[in-house]
Amino acid sequence: MFCQNQPQQPSSCKAVLRTGFAALLCLIVLSPGTGFATGTAYTLDQLIGIGLNQNPGVLASRDQVEAARGGATAARAYPNPEVSGQTGNGRERNVASPISGQAYNVTLHQPIEMPNVRSARIGAADAMVLATEAGRQSYEDDTAARIKLAFYDLLRRQAEERATAEDFQLTQQIRDRIALRLKVGESPKFDLIRAETEMLNAQRTHEAAVLRVELTRANLRQAVGHPLPNGWQIRGELPKKINLPPLGKLKEELLARNPLLARSEAERQAAERRVDHEKGQRLPKVAVIATRDVDPTIQKSTAGLSLTVPLWDFRSGQISQARAELSRANHQLTAQKLTLSESLDATYRLYQIASNQVSMLENQVLVQASAAQRIAEAAYRYGERGILEWLDAQRTYRAARNELITARYDLATVSVEIDRLRSMANDPANTPSSTESTPLPQLH
Repeated sequence: MFCQNQPQQPSSCKAVLRTGFAALLCLIVLSPGTGFATGTAYTLDQLIGIGLNQNPGVLASRDQVEAARGGATAARAYPNPEVSGQTGNGRERNVASPISGQAYNVTLHQPIEMPNVRSARIGAADAMVLATEAGRQSYEDDTAARIKLAFYDLLRRQAEERATAEDFQLTQQIRDRIALRLKVGESPKFDLIRAETEMLNAQRTHEAAVLRVELTRANLRQAVGHPLPNGWQIRGELPKKINLPPLGKLKEELLARNPLLARSEAERQAAERRVDHEKGQRLPKVAVIATRDVDPTIQKSTAGLSLTVPLWDFRSGQISQARAELSRANHQLTAQKLTLSESLDATYRLYQIASNQVSMLENQVLVQASAAQRIAEAAYRYGERGILEWLDAQRTYRAARNELITARYDLATVSVEIDRLRSMANDPANTPSSTESTPLPQLH
C-alpha cells in the first residue's frame, strides 16, 4: 500500500523492503531456536561422556589395560623347543678301503616347566591385569570428578556474573534516581557521591566476574580433554539439596568399590605370587633332550633329561626381595584403607556442614536480608532513612546471596568427592545437577 500510494519514489520503496527483509533475517538468525547465537549447550552427563570416550589420558589408561592383558597371555605361553643341527662329510680312518659320505646330527632341547612355577607366574600376571584395570577405573573416576568440579565451578561463576550484572544494573538505577532527586532538590550531593561510588564498585565486581567465567570455561575444556565447538554453553543448575546414604553405608561401598583399594589388593596378590615364583625357581630345571647322529658307518638316536642344579645360586636374594615387596604391599594396603576411611569421614562432615549452610542461608538468612533491603528501600523513599541504610541493606543481601552460591557449590563439590571415593563419579544417577534446585531471589 505504501508503494502504491507513492509511485514517484521507487528507490525509497525498495530501500524499505530491503531494510525489512534484513531485519527479518536477523531475527531468524539470532533466534534461540536456530542455535547460531548460543551454540551447543552441554549437560553434565554429555561432558562426562565426551571426557570418558575421547580424552587422550583415558584412552591411554585403557591401552595400559590391553598391554597388561597381553602380558598375561605371554605368561601362559609354554617355552619353545630348541633345535640344532650340523652337517658335513665323513671318512673312515685307519682302514685299507675307507668309506666316505655325508655326516650330520640333529639335537632337540625342550624345557619342561614345573607346575608350581608356571601357576605362580600366571597368577602374578593376572593380578597385574586386575591392578591395571583398577588403575584405569581410578583414572576415569578422577576424570569424571574433575569434569564435575569444573562444571559446577562454571555454574557458580555464571551465577555470580548474573548476580553482579543485576547489582550493577540496580546501582545504576539508584544512581539515576538520586541524581533526579538531587536535581529537584530532594537529596543532598553526598547521596549522589555514595551512589556513584557504589555503582563503580558494582561495575568493577561485574567485570571481574566476567573474566572469572572465561577462566572457568577454559578449566572445563581442559578437564574434558577434547575440543568443544565454538560458542558452546552448559545447561544445569547448582543443587540446593543432595541426599546421600548414611556414613556406615558409604564406608561399605568405599571398601567394596574404591579402585585404589582394588589396585593395592591386586598388587599384594601379585607380590604373593612372585614370592611363590621365586621359591619355585630353586627347584632343578628340567629339559628333554633328543639327538640323532648319522655318519658313513653308523647312525644312532638318543634321548635323555637335562637338569640345572641350583648348587651355587639358591635365589636367596630374589626371594628376600620378593618378600620385602609383599610386606610393602601389605602395609600400603592397610595405610590406604585408613587414609580413605578418614578422608570419607572428613568429607561427610563437610557434606553435613554444606547441607546445613544451604538450608539456613536459603530459608532464613537470605529471606530476612531480602525483607530488610525492601524495608530500607521503602523507608528511604518516604524519607524515614538515609541512603546509607538502604545501601547497607542491599550490601548485606548481596553478601548473603553470594554465600548461598558458594554454599551450593561447596555442597556439590563434597558430593563429587564422596562419589569419587566410592567409585560412582561417572554414574548419571549420582549427578547432583539432577536434584532439585531453585533460582536465587532477585534484588528490588
